[in-house]
Amino acid sequence: MALTDAEEIELLNLLEEEDRDHARNSHLEFMNYTWMKGDTDPFIPGFHTKTICARIDKAFQDFREGKSTYLKIVVHHRSGKTDILSRYLPPHFLGEFPDCEVLATTFKSDLTQKFTSFARNIFRSQKYRELYPGLGLSTESNAKAYWEIIDEKTKQPTQGKLYGSGLSSGITGSGGHLVLVDDPISGRRAAESLTVRDGVWDTMTNDLLTRLAPVHIVIILATQWHWDDPHGRIEKEAKVDPNFAKFETMRFPAKAKDYRGEGQYPGKYLFLERFQESWYESQYSFLGRYGAAALLDCSPMLRTGSIFSIDGIVYHKPEDMPGELAIRWARIWDLAHTAKQRSKDDPDYTSGTLLGFQTVPGDPIPHLWIKNVIRVQKGAAERDDVIREVIHADGKFVRQAVENSIESKDAYEYICRAMPEFVIDKVLIMGKGDKLTRATPLEPIFEAKGHVHVQEGEWNDEWLEEIIRFDGLGKSHDDQVDNLTAGYIFLGGGVMITSEKTKAALAARRSR
Repeated sequence: MALTDAEEIELLNLLEEEDRDHARNSHLEFMNYTWMKGDTDPFIPGFHTKTICARIDKAFQDFREGKSTYLKIVVHHRSGKTDILSRYLPPHFLGEFPDCEVLATTFKSDLTQKFTSFARNIFRSQKYRELYPGLGLSTESNAKAYWEIIDEKTKQPTQGKLYGSGLSSGITGSGGHLVLVDDPISGRRAAESLTVRDGVWDTMTNDLLTRLAPVHIVIILATQWHWDDPHGRIEKEAKVDPNFAKFETMRFPAKAKDYRGEGQYPGKYLFLERFQESWYESQYSFLGRYGAAALLDCSPMLRTGSIFSIDGIVYHKPEDMPGELAIRWARIWDLAHTAKQRSKDDPDYTSGTLLGFQTVPGDPIPHLWIKNVIRVQKGAAERDDVIREVIHADGKFVRQAVENSIESKDAYEYICRAMPEFVIDKVLIMGKGDKLTRATPLEPIFEAKGHVHVQEGEWNDEWLEEIIRFDGLGKSHDDQVDNLTAGYIFLGGGVMITSEKTKAALAARRSR
């Protein structure tokens, strides 16, 4: 028998209320119900989306029962992790627990505010009001990074609040029943810095985790760039301190064969609902083994190269580097001067590294300071123009030196003829092709944490990649490493030949 119009309306209302119940009780359904990105970016859940959302549902239930939750989640880039956590979780949590506080953070305040602004728009949407009709935002909640919840009937504030902040911006004074950390470290370069890792960890343990309510949910969702980043340090602390919070780890590597959870991926890769296999294959190709280990495999490689450890490298802003008179600075040049070197399919670079060594009283291992690296793959005339510009920019307090070895025995003579206006020293490299032996004195400097100091710059990534790949066998470019080994010889007490012209120039400088 056909339904009457009134019965059909009643049935539709019942079905709509059932959908709303599902949306309130399931984070996956909440995202689907309130999705705001439209047809151009539809809601596409994957295996990881469903698994993470189901775990969030359990965390909500445990919270109601007075039990705290600690989760750290690692999933590959562009997988929708920020939608799950930073955009859709705050409004869902506040809808269910309007008297509670949310503390959301990322590595940068501006980025956090973009996420919390999106979350605020969800809160104000018609779909959200259908789920939680009794809630609204106070008139003072126009700030992207701070909102207060009110009861729509009484217009009085509840205890519910959201604070959004960058980790480095200060979070003192705010509190959290739900604490969300979405990528506490900005990327690979920052993660390689011991100073950055220490700073992030201090902020998380001393500021963030001290703001927890008696019962709480803490979720860290981030790319694991480094084995010693917050993910790694949490695991380490749990092993040595029985009172440290017991975090559950959810890890979703790109390749199905690398997944260690209970369920199974539906295909060869994690998110085939959105990306084709060719996308994954090209990403592995673009990133290389080292980058893919962190971004795709969710298991960072040990941050050390074949020869040099890079865990202890400290990155500095230009204003924090020692001045011209605090350290003996030198620019060490390695010239791709031979026809063979310049005509290969992947020609060698001419590189010049501005560096210095510092001896600290009581420390047998010197500190290495690197201001910048200049690299060019150009013909002799263009290359020489670049070198002239760099020497001029370095100024009179920076000594200029060229490596002179069996492989590049004419380099010093060439540069002196080409640039007679400059005082240029020669670094004598003994032996043929034994780059591994030459690098030996640098190994303990790299091994000692905090003894290699690098000025932040766009050149950092290429420099770091060469340091990692260097094996002394000449399989990849090693001009920047050659700069370091020659610099150690030149400034660190090795064999050094200085022309009479240079000695006179140095004496003149000292007399000024």
